Amino acid sequence: MPRIVTLTTDFGTGSVYVAQLKAALLHAATPPTLVDIAHDLPAHAIRGAAWLAGQACLAFPPGTLHIVVVDPGVGTNRPLAWARIGSQEFLCPDNGVLSWALQHTPLTAARRLAVPAGAAATFHGRDVLAPAAVRLLDGMPPESLGPPLDDLARLPWPEPRATAAGLTGEIIHIDAFGNLVTNLPADLWPRVATTGRLRVGEHAITTLVRTYGDAAPGTIIALVGSQGFIEVAVVEGRADVRLAAAAGTPVSVL
Repeated sequence: MPRIVTLTTDFGTGSVYVAQLKAALLHAATPPTLVDIAHDLPAHAIRGAAWLAGQACLAFPPGTLHIVVVDPGVGTNRPLAWARIGSQEFLCPDNGVLSWALQHTPLTAARRLAVPAGAAATFHGRDVLAPAAVRLLDGMPPESLGPPLDDLARLPWPEPRATAAGLTGEIIHIDAFGNLVTNLPADLWPRVATTGRLRVGEHAITTLVRTYGDAAPGTIIALVGSQGFIEVAVVEGRADVRLAAAAGTPVSVL
């Protein structure tokens, strides 16, 4: 049975870079089943990629191999890594892109990959990570990829904070619908419901609902999203545009 390989990049949907990455992977003796998680991540946004990879990749069947390439430091001395996190395997730059996954699932093994002579300094996804994936797909053990790493780079992850004025957090992800995913976990929803509002930047959101259809189109709402975090949305619209919000925009429960 072909092994599943997922791809998460900021290369752009339909770009030549995605095509060449896939072409390199299809040189495996048994070509894998390729699954595109995303190729339209904001360019160079390591934290956004870490959130998406942590949420999406760990849901796959055990033994899935995930290639995550958001790599503003490509060609520098930042390491490239193979890692096993829980039952999943990853190939990626060691720049913090696995931070979210590592907060929730233990790292069980990691290896540093060498950059072969002739690899393009600006395309390690195609010239280093994909060939390493092919070796794994063809049955080579991970130990052959390089020396062990004790740990991987981890970004400081924003956690909700209690202040004298209330509870503060921030936007950590904007999905394809423009919904604002906060770092406030679902178990804080009763506190939001008691307060009766959530503030995003300077905007107070007072319509608290169970699902999008509970409010009229155009209404700004807050709710618990499917990923287990409190979200802000505009029914049949885009909250990121309406509220001029981005990753890092402050959120508060006062």
